[in-house]
Amino acid sequence: MIVLCTGCRSGFGLLIAVTAARAGHTVYAGLRDLETADELERAAAGLDVRPVQLDVLDRLQHEEVVERILDEQGRLDALINNAGIALGGFQEQIEEDELRRLFDVNVFSPWALTKACLPTMRRQRSGLVLNVSSMAGRQAMPGLGAYAGSKFALEGMTEALRHEVRPFGVRVVLVEPGPYKTDIFGRNRRVARESHEEGPYARFQARMEALVEKMEARMGDPQEVADLCTQLLEDPSPRLRYPLGPGVQARLWARRLLPFAGYEKVIERVVGF
Repeated sequence: MIVLCTGCRSGFGLLIAVTAARAGHTVYAGLRDLETADELERAAAGLDVRPVQLDVLDRLQHEEVVERILDEQGRLDALINNAGIALGGFQEQIEEDELRRLFDVNVFSPWALTKACLPTMRRQRSGLVLNVSSMAGRQAMPGLGAYAGSKFALEGMTEALRHEVRPFGVRVVLVEPGPYKTDIFGRNRRVARESHEEGPYARFQARMEALVEKMEARMGDPQEVADLCTQLLEDPSPRLRYPLGPGVQARLWARRLLPFAGYEKVIERVVGF
């Protein structure tokens, strides 16, 4: 299969590109800056992984990459919208430009790149659009409301898209990772500019940061996500949603079984409200 994956510098994207290529697929691995391809190239040595310049915010690069793939391969079988960013901070602290950039990367960019790929997939009467979402797209936690909002939006659009393109033979899937050891908790961690050690949310913010630090020891191996995405490339009838990760199933069952008021009490105790 011919696969286009975004956000391949590190984390899920790098592992997806390498794992899919190891399974025999040709992977065009999108990077915001080709000069950061060293780690990917080392991991993919000897495999058919082709780094491409793809800043997901650049619509012209979307078109250029799709055109290149079609010129070289004559088809495009799968798009994996993996690139994304996070933003921590209580909503009163977040500025509009921060929120807009978050939605530009996490919502508008996968929508635009999907739009660029769908005409080819429709003509082929086959294809896969796999959007890497998050458990934050199912459950919104305090201090991560903006991020959750972007993932809720992605989930809603993806669910509708699945219905819209199914008649054309195009499969649409959501992968919803819980906490995994990736750069989203390291060098790519982003917090609202107005998050301060002093202020009305300082105590709750400190509590949330302590929880994240405690959780880091129990985070999953991101290879699990790459393995799942690779398996889904050849699944002829995938489900819509694939939640995975440490503690994820317990969280989902808690939401199903508890009334919201009960679940709210749990969150209050965890965060220290």
